[in-house]
Amino acid sequence: MGVRFPIQPRMVPPEKVARRLGVTPAVFAEKRQALESAGFPKAEPVLGNYCLEAVDNWIDLKAGLTRADDPASAQAAMLRAVREKAWAK
Repeated sequence: MGVRFPIQPRMVPPEKVARRLGVTPAVFAEKRQALESAGFPKAEPVLGNYCLEAVDNWIDLKAGLTRADDPASAQAAMLRAVREKAWAK
């Protein structure tokens, strides 16, 4: 048997997103629409999982750790929009 390396998934289910936000899955489900209205990333429609990096970036933006006009934030927003459009098809 070969050497095994741990793999950290980038796409995670809603339960793990809830834990990342420090709330229960029930609270996350209840607040999900309000979060999305505030720019929270949406789940990928086929699997229903969330991109953990996008979630972390949203948390950083809300906490003031990054600025909305920061070039990296603008690029991330553009990539999010492209992904959401592609996923919507």
